[in-house]
Amino acid sequence: MNIRSYEAVINWALYMHRSVFRLAAVASSAAIFLVASPVFAKPIIGTVSPVSATAGTSLTLSASVSSGIPIQSCNLYVDLADVGEMTVSGSTASKSYTFPFGGSRIAFVFCRDTGSGMSAGANTAIWVTGATETEAPLSVYEPEMTPEPISEPVASKLVKLICPEGADVNDPCKAVYYIDADGKRHAFPNSRVFYSWYENFDAVVEVDQATLATHSLGRNVRYRPGERMVKFTTDPKVYAVSARGELRWVKTEEVAVSLYGSGWNTRIDDISDTFYSDYSFGEEILSEQSFSPTAVMNSIGEIDANIR
Repeated sequence: MNIRSYEAVINWALYMHRSVFRLAAVASSAAIFLVASPVFAKPIIGTVSPVSATAGTSLTLSASVSSGIPIQSCNLYVDLADVGEMTVSGSTASKSYTFPFGGSRIAFVFCRDTGSGMSAGANTAIWVTGATETEAPLSVYEPEMTPEPISEPVASKLVKLICPEGADVNDPCKAVYYIDADGKRHAFPNSRVFYSWYENFDAVVEVDQATLATHSLGRNVRYRPGERMVKFTTDPKVYAVSARGELRWVKTEEVAVSLYGSGWNTRIDDISDTFYSDYSFGEEILSEQSFSPTAVMNSIGEIDANIR
């Protein structure tokens, strides 16, 4: 066999080897995809019912729940506070609960499945008749001056309920909402989210219960893009916040320093797993060229643009 014939045999063998490898890789990828896909599933949760209640009277709050794999647990949240585990029977999660006072309240259900999937249902507004008392706020509001209350619907403003005389710092009337251009109200999960958008409470306007009830409840306000980095309490990854709640994993400390400076680790807020569903996940950030905090912040000038 001459040299050219020998080379031809070798080249053909290499070609066949690569072809087989490609086929095997494709087959393996397909198998991995088929096996792994259920892991990324998450529970599907409905709104809470009923949507009316009486303070001091026990009732059963429930929501529909489903998942491709068994539900591990579900918890009921009222005004963003965990009020206990629910009973899951078939496709319904339920729990007996007594609202201690009246007013417009927020409720939702948070579930985990056995495949580590987790999700929260949409916020549900529940109107509770009865006297207003005290309960944990959504965010702390302590104005230097009492705003002048208004009685007509508002749009694109920060609002809160008129507080009764003597209300303490934990009264729900301290909770602040953002009213979007469509008239929906959006709760700030905590003061850290509020301060990512505003420096103070000067723009907050007080309204009465009837006015607040005219604004249907929307999704929670998310962190301002580019302002802070965040991590979930059960996830060690640190994420930069991009537009409309997209989180992007900051892959290395070097990248974090290049984006947020040497004090990068002071600009990380923990997010409860409860609010996992408020966000989506984008591509990893591998270098400073992949993400600009300033650019993304400037691209979203107000909350309206970030909740679309």
